[in-house]
Formats: sequence, C-alpha cells, structure tokens
Amino acid sequence: MTDQKLSRTVVLQPQGRLDLEGSVALQRQIAAIASERHSCWILDLTDVEFIDSSGLVALITGLNTANECNCRLIICNLQASVKLILEITQLDQVFEIVEEIETLFAELPPVMKLVAAKAAPSKTSGPVAA
Repeated sequence: MTDQKLSRTVVLQPQGRLDLEGSVALQRQIAAIASERHSCWILDLTDVEFIDSSGLVALITGLNTANECNCRLIICNLQASVKLILEITQLDQVFEIVEEIETLFAELPPVMKLVAAKAAPSKTSGPVAA
C-alpha cells in the first residue's frame, strides 16, 4: 500500500455483483477511505456484471460521501448490463462516467493507492494497482 499522504487518487474495483452483499463491501471500502485526503475516487466496474437497487444505493452513497469530502467520484469500465441499469434509472446523468480508466491517467496524479476489502470470495471488491 502506498503512503496515503502521497496518494491523491484511489481506485476501487468491486467484483462480481453489486447486490446486497457486494454493495455492503463497497460501502465499507468507501467509509474506510472517507477520512483520508484524496482528490479523486475511481470506481472501476470492469468486473461487475450485475447491479441491483442495493448496488445503486451504494453508488449514490459513495457519491454523497465523495461530495462531503470534496472529492471527485468517477465511474469507469461499465459492463453493458450495468450501463443499461444506469441509463434506465437516469443515474448516468448524475455520475461522472468515462469509458476506460486509461483515459483518466492523463489528467490525474499518477500515484494510486491499493484498497483491499473482501467479504465473500467471488462477490466483493478487491484491490487494483495502476
């Protein structure tokens, strides 16, 4: 894990499903980083193939927490099914969404922080390094 004082960006990479169980794990991760001073949180949803209302609540809670922390929350790498849910609920108009995480690296500080939290083996979030 890198020094949190140097980190300006955190990448969270949930995996599997953002259902009740997965959303609780994501909310725990967000709560864990909320007290740290970061300028940007990136939610890389590459490995999320399903999202339900619990997952949507976790995303909205994360956005609210980021706003309270004066932090930017960006969602990237959406699977087609997750993108469709965000479009149907019109949350694609609320969140800052980019197609690929690589797009962000040109504009954000290069130092990334690893964030690891696992609740159940194949349904929760894991670390990612850039």
